[in-house]
Amino acid sequence: MSLIETESQWLRTTILPKILESGRLLDTYSASKADTFRVGDIDVDVIGPKEAFMLTLCYRTTIRFEYDGEPFERKMVVKKTPMVPPDVYEAVQFGDLFANEIDFYTKILPQIQKVAEGKFAAPKYYYSELNPLSAIVILSDFAEDSWRVTKDRVGLSLEHVRIAVKYLGKFHGFTYAIKHKNLENFEKLTRNLKESRYANDTMHPQYKVTLQTSVKRAVQAVSTYQPQVDKDFVKLFGFLISDYIQYGRQRVAPREPLATLCHGDYVRNNVAYKYDGKEEPQEIMMFDYQTLRVSSPMIDLSVFLAISVYAEVRYTHFDSIFDDYCSALYESYRKHAKDEVPEFMNRTELVKEYIRFLPYSVSITASFLFELVEPMGLSPAEMFNVQVSDEEVIERTMKKGGEVVDKEVAHQLKEMFELSRKYNVQIEDGIDVNALPKI
Repeated sequence: MSLIETESQWLRTTILPKILESGRLLDTYSASKADTFRVGDIDVDVIGPKEAFMLTLCYRTTIRFEYDGEPFERKMVVKKTPMVPPDVYEAVQFGDLFANEIDFYTKILPQIQKVAEGKFAAPKYYYSELNPLSAIVILSDFAEDSWRVTKDRVGLSLEHVRIAVKYLGKFHGFTYAIKHKNLENFEKLTRNLKESRYANDTMHPQYKVTLQTSVKRAVQAVSTYQPQVDKDFVKLFGFLISDYIQYGRQRVAPREPLATLCHGDYVRNNVAYKYDGKEEPQEIMMFDYQTLRVSSPMIDLSVFLAISVYAEVRYTHFDSIFDDYCSALYESYRKHAKDEVPEFMNRTELVKEYIRFLPYSVSITASFLFELVEPMGLSPAEMFNVQVSDEEVIERTMKKGGEVVDKEVAHQLKEMFELSRKYNVQIEDGIDVNALPKI
């Protein structure tokens, strides 16, 4: 059978009866009428790499069925781990990623909705499984409620950026308020979150080559396009991010007093907007909570501005963008905490924290932006199972995306250099450099 036929049959015979029995498919479900359930047509539309970069198999499905003699239709999104060897499954940490998302929808979101009086925008949860070497999450299709991801994969407009950072500030203010008003509840809410990126001491060999090569490309790019950036500064940047795991673990580790609940991967792929009749963005919603973590809020802001926004918008409007974030943060905190904003959350301290996270976010740009600018066009299973030599990986990492990528990476290094000097913040601040390998 084809993939679509296989998935349709699986939904029809295995999954839908379980969702029905859980009561999530119909509010009016009664076990006494379970035998009236009849599944009709099922449409499956696989979300491909042209729409979004994903590590998972993801598809939209429209399901038509009858219950108690009445016709119904449900639109869902099914997210499944791809068919990969066990060692790849472990290296990518699929188990931890899906565990976090399941924990969010089954435990964290219900508590957030209580505090937010049901106004926190999120897809409806239908079903999940977490098995030793496979996992599933099934949610409502938010397109039904007029949400959609941006047409641009990168380089979002200023209007999109302002809405995104205001929402982020609102979210962080909300999570800070929960933490400060009821620390015990906050810890209970977040204690089951898994380290979804740096738990393993080793990484997928191909990804390791990509990361190492991306550092070389970044150094070359800044030398070509921003030669005024201090060479020792660039060398320090390369040293910090040369060990992805050791640096990453230290940088994202929760540090008081700034640590709060963060999305962890707040990028274009993981947010959806609502638009007016003129195609102007009006609202935003987060999804894909696989990398949820307690960390500095600057993990979210720095990564979003690095990988989803080009310098033309980010650099030109940085101060007002940061002001938008801070204003939303403070307003949200005062509203939910019923208290004044703590001094450690003042704008200057947040900018300094943002600078500390720039090596982290710029390293993501260096190793991933080229995939957004010039996608491979492979499914997740193809991406993980294709046999590629180190030489081919190096060639791709050094050249894909061309001048667009080189100029953007170089400009981000320039911005990091300028901000570091302006605010007198060392980019290694908070990092035990002795724990990093010498290069």
